[in-house]
Amino acid sequence: MLNFRPTQVRVPFAYSNLIRTAAFLLVTFISFGAFAQSYTSTFTDPTGNYSTSSPSGGTCVAATLNNASAVADDIPGNYISITGLLNATILCTDPLYSIRAKLNLPSGTTSAPVGYSAGFNVQFNSVLSLSLLESNITLRTYLGNTVQQTVTGGSLLNLSLLSSSGIVPIYFTASQPFDEVELIINGSVLPLEVALDYRIYNAFGTIEVLPVNFGSVAAKIQSGNLNVDWNTISETNNDRFVVQGSKDGKAWIDLGTVATKASGGRSSATINYSFSTPWSGSMIAGFGLLGLLLLPAVRSRLLRLGMLVLVLAAVISCAKEKDGFNELEGSGTSQRPLYVRVAQIDKDGTTTYSGVVTAKP
Repeated sequence: MLNFRPTQVRVPFAYSNLIRTAAFLLVTFISFGAFAQSYTSTFTDPTGNYSTSSPSGGTCVAATLNNASAVADDIPGNYISITGLLNATILCTDPLYSIRAKLNLPSGTTSAPVGYSAGFNVQFNSVLSLSLLESNITLRTYLGNTVQQTVTGGSLLNLSLLSSSGIVPIYFTASQPFDEVELIINGSVLPLEVALDYRIYNAFGTIEVLPVNFGSVAAKIQSGNLNVDWNTISETNNDRFVVQGSKDGKAWIDLGTVATKASGGRSSATINYSFSTPWSGSMIAGFGLLGLLLLPAVRSRLLRLGMLVLVLAAVISCAKEKDGFNELEGSGTSQRPLYVRVAQIDKDGTTTYSGVVTAKP
């Protein structure tokens, strides 16, 4: 019987370290990518990526479901709404509202895996009693059009936050993979004599739910300033906020940073924030000029050449940044809207975002 001894290949120490380092970075990158991954029901073309139904049958007079495709489009701040004024309890054979949306999964990915949070971002202007809501709101997941899980009321997370005025992610942690999420509301228990305005923004499947629950966000251009006000309903592990602006809701520019007011980055109470910046197109960068003034004082030709390269790079960078701000500052009129959102930065560097609002003059 022949015995084969595996051939040992010796890798030079430097290459061995390089391989180990590359492997570590690759694993770190993959791990971080998996940790930070989030899928939502946002599609360039929502056709075929959503379905809805409203109460029907019998003597059925119910609040109206509007703008159904908004739950699956990619327009910033767009939403489905359930609106109306109910004078009497609806007497429909089927009293349920159903909003169902697919997740926009990248090529090669067939589902959000086990352990992801499945839910919807919603905003309810008037909430029936939470105890009644617990038995009349449901989330359901699907995979390949087959029901995976159905979770009702009391087992859903964040229901207690629905009494606030902000956008709230309601969700549960999935124990089965899924590619669609459905929100079901029993219309027969909606409050009477109240102008309803229930908003459903999008479905999501994510490895973690937002560390900050945003309340209201408002932006206004006034007296040559852009003023942004927002509040948070709760914060966990929060570090800071970055206010961002966009002329199209897709390409964003950082406008300024605001530190969290929550002690240790944690709070369960509402906290108000504000931010203001000049909005007149007069942002000027002076670093390049300062560098040029200092050049004659440097004796080393090589050092002077290096400084000149750095100064030129800084000037080009500042010019591009200035052009970006100036172009953005052309927004904020009735002809060119300015979109604003607030990015929240976690202590570990994870970034999440508020809803998008339009700055009004």
